Amino acid sequence: MTDPIPRQETEVEAAWTRVWRTLLIRGIILVLVVAALGMGIGWLVSGMTGLVGGAVGGGLAAVFIIITLVIMYLGRNMGLTAIAGFLGIGFLFKAFIFMIVIWRIKDATWLDGTIAFFTIVVAVIGSSLVEAITVVKGRVPYVDPEAR
Repeated sequence: MTDPIPRQETEVEAAWTRVWRTLLIRGIILVLVVAALGMGIGWLVSGMTGLVGGAVGGGLAAVFIIITLVIMYLGRNMGLTAIAGFLGIGFLFKAFIFMIVIWRIKDATWLDGTIAFFTIVVAVIGSSLVEAITVVKGRVPYVDPEAR
């Protein structure tokens, strides 16, 4: 019996893998920074409710980055235009999540709403910046001569 030759990753697939890995690393850093600063400032400003508000913002930052990572992982072989379209849809989905979370926690007594709001806003802006910078600086060729 012959051993099948494993499929080699093309140059474009390898470039998308690098972009995805970079986004993963930057996303983890963003989530840790947003959570640590939100929870730390929240604790200093309003105690335990501020700490919980910062944790909600950090958790939402993680959700936003995970949504983008899933979109980019699933769309890595679809081409640049498809990924851009899916990322646009993902942005709208994140905006919808943002509105629902703000609506649900506006009257919560177990967290400081102001700390949660500002941490969530930083999470939204930060995740959008991380995504944009990573995709723009990712050097992915438009044409894959090795594709079959």
